[in-house]
Amino acid sequence: MNFDAIKVHSAPEVLAQQIIERIKAGKLKPGECLPSQRELARMFEVGLGTVREALKILDVMGCVDVMRGKGSFVAKNGSAILNGAPRLEDALEAVSLAELMKAREVVEVGAAGLAAEKADAENIKRLREITSRMTAVNASSKTYYENDFKFHIAVAEAAQNQAILEIVKLLVGKTHTHTNFMDKALSISLPAEMKQCSQSAVRVVDWIEKNDAERAADEMRAHLNIVTVNLNQQFPRP
Repeated sequence: MNFDAIKVHSAPEVLAQQIIERIKAGKLKPGECLPSQRELARMFEVGLGTVREALKILDVMGCVDVMRGKGSFVAKNGSAILNGAPRLEDALEAVSLAELMKAREVVEVGAAGLAAEKADAENIKRLREITSRMTAVNASSKTYYENDFKFHIAVAEAAQNQAILEIVKLLVGKTHTHTNFMDKALSISLPAEMKQCSQSAVRVVDWIEKNDAERAADEMRAHLNIVTVNLNQQFPRP
């Protein structure tokens, strides 16, 4: 099996595209087990991280079945890569967004709980101002996303922990580079979706104001999972 070497700085989607081309050309057969991740890294002259990301992309596209402990196999339904599979660019965004949302859950659920213990009157006032703008019936998607960004930063500020705040700023900022994808692929900016997200944000603030750390954390998890659920519905294996 011959592969074209890829420079180390090449993106995982380039590697994924090379594997797709080999599947289309019949060089990789349906049901065939791919070489191990280490072997793929050696063949393509890339790092293991690039291989793992490429396999995630191919898994989301339905081209490859990744089976923990067994390896990665070419999908038995080879037509998936020609008809009905997500575009490679969309699969890449789905993988990236799923990883960001998981990281945000790890950090922001704890931040909401801490905010319920630490928030002062000024923090609550700020959160109420932001959520009132989020729930405005005439809010555009642009306005919604701007205020959603501010909401998550304000919750982190209410936790009164500078390290958490900096991490949340980084993760939320990266997530908001995917807003076009969330609109087009996940329909997050539809009025019903924005309403659901806004109402959930209000409940987060309610529990923070009541100093209920457990419920504030649970509601923040539910708030973040609105995106995750939509993502899993559209891309079953991100």
